[in-house]
Amino acid sequence: MSERESEREPKAPQDVAPQDGAWRRPYYTILAGQAVSQVGSSAVQFALVWYLAQATASPAAMGVAGLAAFLPGAVLSPVAGIVADRRKRKLVCIASDVAAGIMAVAFALAMGSWGVSVAAVIALLAARAAATAFQAPAMQAMVPQIVPEESLVEAGGMSQAISSASYILGPVVGGALFAAFPLALILVTDLVGALVAAATLGVVPVPDHRAKGERPRLHPVRELRDGLAVFWEDRVLTQVIVSLFVFMVFFMPLSSFYPLMTSDYFGLGAFEGSLVEMSWALGMLVAGLAVAKANFANEVRASFGATVALGATCLACGLLPKSFGGWVAFAVLCGAMGATATCYDVPIVAYMQKSIAPQKLGRAFSAFQIVSMVSTPVGLAVASPVAEALGVSAWFGISGVAIALLGAVMLVLEGKARR
Repeated sequence: MSERESEREPKAPQDVAPQDGAWRRPYYTILAGQAVSQVGSSAVQFALVWYLAQATASPAAMGVAGLAAFLPGAVLSPVAGIVADRRKRKLVCIASDVAAGIMAVAFALAMGSWGVSVAAVIALLAARAAATAFQAPAMQAMVPQIVPEESLVEAGGMSQAISSASYILGPVVGGALFAAFPLALILVTDLVGALVAAATLGVVPVPDHRAKGERPRLHPVRELRDGLAVFWEDRVLTQVIVSLFVFMVFFMPLSSFYPLMTSDYFGLGAFEGSLVEMSWALGMLVAGLAVAKANFANEVRASFGATVALGATCLACGLLPKSFGGWVAFAVLCGAMGATATCYDVPIVAYMQKSIAPQKLGRAFSAFQIVSMVSTPVGLAVASPVAEALGVSAWFGISGVAIALLGAVMLVLEGKARR
């Protein structure tokens, strides 16, 4: 039996997600473990990024760090998608979580012996990105095996809400740990969270998604091509993947420049930086709860509409004055940015989970991740010199205009594609 024939087979009874709300208990069990893991990871990420912001105060250095945090994932994503489709996704997620935790402890031991440096922190960001590259496509592809199709937006919204709650705690924990303990000791929290996530996922039964019969080992290039092909076979998905690339070119550099807005532009410290991160996460939390209750008639249009709103908030951030009042407005706007980013992401993911064959979902999400990550160095290559020359606030304004225009254009094109 060929791979394409096997992928057209209907789902076997054991592959069908639980109906009538029975999916919630196993799904929320997984989310609870992921929440604990994300608190630890968020605390570690905050501590690492804030160390770099204080040690360098340079948009170029932060851009290099951002590149280190994303490039390994882009390189490994083709393999990650293949693994997510060819192996049991539950085991892939567990292995990825535990590997990231072990990696953090290994660096903690090394830093304890040889000291902390900018180069070591950037190397750790790259190593964590490599370890976690396999988790995202496997987890996103696994959700439809647990959640019925009509509940995917609800599941995605609740996942975002719980993740956001974890990220609210993460900067608080990270800021407190950064002030009280050496960086090497903070890294240990990554392993504790990873072990909790692995344990909760381990007790939940997840059906085997793989097609029955022979599973030929194909070349990674063909596997990646199959993952990308699903986006070219559907005009709406084509618009989704193309717009994602443009969106990420302008948006992703902002995540690298966030600490500099607080520390360099507004001249404030780690506590204020953690409040900004909390505001972003709170916006994501509120939006996640709202999206979970929403009933979108058109997930893609909802996502593109959120893109316009997200661009408007970025533009507003770029126009703020250098004052404490300006920072307060920035913190509030970051909450709005987090909310609109959630409204962009959750409907798109749900549309993909409903529209793409289960046996191709891992590769499709891997391709989605590759496009997202490949756009990051492009964005940083453009944004870093602009921010160095004009200031980080200038890039917020430039990206806001570009993102808002992108969303408006995509709304028009999406309507034409469905006619």
